[in-house]
Amino acid sequence: EAFVSRLESVECSVEELGDELKLGSEELKSSVASGMETRISHSLIKAVAGEFDLESVFKLSLCRMNIRKMECLDDCVHLQELNLSGNEITELEGVGRLHELRKLTLTSNKISSLDGLQKCHALEYLLIQDNAVSNIATIEALASLPNLKALYLKNIDGTQKNPVCEHPSYRSSIMRQLPKLQILDGERLKHSNTLYSDTPPAPSAVPKVKIPESKSWLADFSWEDTGGDLDAMLAQSQARFDAVHQESKKLNAAAVSLLSHYQ
Repeated sequence: EAFVSRLESVECSVEELGDELKLGSEELKSSVASGMETRISHSLIKAVAGEFDLESVFKLSLCRMNIRKMECLDDCVHLQELNLSGNEITELEGVGRLHELRKLTLTSNKISSLDGLQKCHALEYLLIQDNAVSNIATIEALASLPNLKALYLKNIDGTQKNPVCEHPSYRSSIMRQLPKLQILDGERLKHSNTLYSDTPPAPSAVPKVKIPESKSWLADFSWEDTGGDLDAMLAQSQARFDAVHQESKKLNAAAVSLLSHYQ
């Protein structure tokens, strides 16, 4: 009897979860079809993610659903990727407890400030093209994110840019505020105040390069030395040219090696 009772309880729970997923799916279809605002709910998240438990949701995509508010996301404690592109979101909220969130995509919304992301310490990729970010000072909200690698405020071809991209010191200001950032708008950065980890340290002393004194190519040339033999004259000139060419290549290699330590 105890076994039967437990089995009936499990069947009831599965049925309830199935009803909840069905409800979330119906809510989604109704909102999208009517063009009305879609509210993020637990049942909607489960229906889209195909999971019975919010803690089992690792990746969630809610694109082009007329969503205006980021809500009901706190219980997705293991969420790593969130895509809310093509909605009507104006503020970044409801992500403060997503401590495992690594990638956040918010392209084509109406966001004007980056406040609200300060506690997303695991965040590595932030894609927020085609929004309303206009103040360069709002980038400071990302300074507390130690793992942020890539930031997109516009596409690499310049499309879908935020108003802040027109700021005269846009690139240099972001590099200064986010010294660990590796990619900005699709382009790899190399900060002026840091070097890549695989770059050898600069030498303590400037290497000495011996530069020979310049000499005229024809300084020691005489028509009498050739004995009137044009082929011999050309062969001698070619030999001298080859020697100078080889010496030039050695000097160039030394110069390139020296400059590589200071670029």
